[in-house]
Amino acid sequence: MLQIVGVLALCLSAGLIVLSGGDAREKKARPNSQQQSIDERRAARRRQARRSRETARGLKPDSRQKPNLLLLDDAEERELTDLARKVLASLQAALDSEDYSQIAKILAMAQDAPKGSLGKTTDGMPVVLRKKIVEAMGWFGAKALPEMIGFLGDPNQEVYQMSLDQFELALSDITLGDRDRARIVTMASTVLTDHDALEQIFMEIANMRNSVAADTMYSICMEGTPEAKAQMPEVIEFVTGEENITTVEDLTRWKNENPDGPDDEDLYGPMSDGSDEE
Repeated sequence: MLQIVGVLALCLSAGLIVLSGGDAREKKARPNSQQQSIDERRAARRRQARRSRETARGLKPDSRQKPNLLLLDDAEERELTDLARKVLASLQAALDSEDYSQIAKILAMAQDAPKGSLGKTTDGMPVVLRKKIVEAMGWFGAKALPEMIGFLGDPNQEVYQMSLDQFELALSDITLGDRDRARIVTMASTVLTDHDALEQIFMEIANMRNSVAADTMYSICMEGTPEAKAQMPEVIEFVTGEENITTVEDLTRWKNENPDGPDDEDLYGPMSDGSDEE
């Protein structure tokens, strides 16, 4: 739930947005035409969410071919130590057995390995190993999203782009409910600085029920990178259909005036299979 806090200034693209605990600005009643536009936008969001779920039925993500992590070219072979090759073999075994918990354990161990033990690099893990780990995690979709976030700040552009592609794909996973999606989007906003990547990921907010969307936008305003915060005025206007929402009171008012619908739990919640009813 949004909390009214003391004066907080956030530097956003529209200038200084003040989230204030003082008196909310007086609001004028919206003209009927403006309210109709807001209602139409909200209805369009719900229709899009419903279409996405209907389209998702019949998809079989498990039919994807598992990647072969052991395929390496000569340059990649030279980059790895014997220990790194054993890590790759363990990754492949975990992937073949579809054991994501083991993938996560291998990642943690690789991150804690002494520098130089996996390859000749000052980054801890050599680039090829980081790419293979991202490739393995990507196959598991939504399960791997929290761990993928750690690669969104990778200093290597190739690793970063690969992890971003896998992250965006996993974020669209039909089994991910909007509350989990909100948590992941907020976490990503604390790492990402690329405008286009943030813009793409923030589109997910429009596919959340109103209460979750409002809380997510508030969290990003408080916790996101400066680049993420800078996009919030535009995102807030798009999601809410209102201009000049600049205070906690404004966002709280919109949330209270636009409560979740009776079918939102089914519409925006997780979908484990194709048997749920609309």
